[in-house]
Amino acid sequence: MHVSSVWLWCGAVVLGALVVSQFFQKPSRALLWMVRSIVLGCLLMVAADAVGNVLGFHLPLNPITVLAAGFLGLPGFAALLVLHLWVLA
Repeated sequence: MHVSSVWLWCGAVVLGALVVSQFFQKPSRALLWMVRSIVLGCLLMVAADAVGNVLGFHLPLNPITVLAAGFLGLPGFAALLVLHLWVLA
């Protein structure tokens, strides 16, 4: 089954609208959640880099990977590891 890119963009717009509406309803809570997520993503990435140095691989620490690990949590972090190993292995 092929999903049209129009439907993917519609889903992204709806998701973005939900995030923005939550931000305007409770700005301090949303900001705290975003900061906490980014810090958690940084910590996960630094821990992965430390373990990766021992095991022989390096996961790049940049804004995209940190945001993916922070906003998506453990599944996003696992996806980054799998993608890195799949693409570079």
